[in-house]
Amino acid sequence: MGAAIIKSGPASGTYTADPSATKFQAYLYGGGGGGGGASHHSSGGSGGAGGVGFFTGSVTGGTGYSYSIGGSGNGGSATYPNANAGNAGGATTITNLATVNGGNGGQGGGPGGYPGPTGSAGSAGSAPGADSTDIASGALLGYRDVGNGGTGAQRGYNTPSPPNGSPGGAGNGGGMVIFENVG
Repeated sequence: MGAAIIKSGPASGTYTADPSATKFQAYLYGGGGGGGGASHHSSGGSGGAGGVGFFTGSVTGGTGYSYSIGGSGNGGSATYPNANAGNAGGATTITNLATVNGGNGGQGGGPGGYPGPTGSAGSAGSAPGADSTDIASGALLGYRDVGNGGTGAQRGYNTPSPPNGSPGGAGNGGGMVIFENVG
């Protein structure tokens, strides 16, 4: 198996199978969800990690397969009295071959006493049809932090006036490695 594409997202393009290729293997990472924003009393929840999967199957030599590598989810903004949730990360797909879904955004911190309740963490993305999902997340052949969820913002304080908060951290974009049998 030889490497055909090694890329982090967000990105899109076409994987054209080598004319002699009949099989592929791919590691796909969805984009990580953004962390929730914090209100002045409550911290935001962390974003969910993008789905991770290892896929195998057949390809037709010389055929082009469109792909899209998921981008990161933005962190939620800080507002008063409720902070906003982070955005979901994008899915990573190779048309007709494989898909993993992005992680969901963390919930924003809400009102309440001091300290208020922390927003819920976003759920991780899924990898429907993957041959294996028991894969280390967060690293992809030299790319750091691929598909990790963003951090939830820490609560603000009552000063200065008006009450403040802080935005959640963005997740990390997804990634993809495709191997094919060549030679």
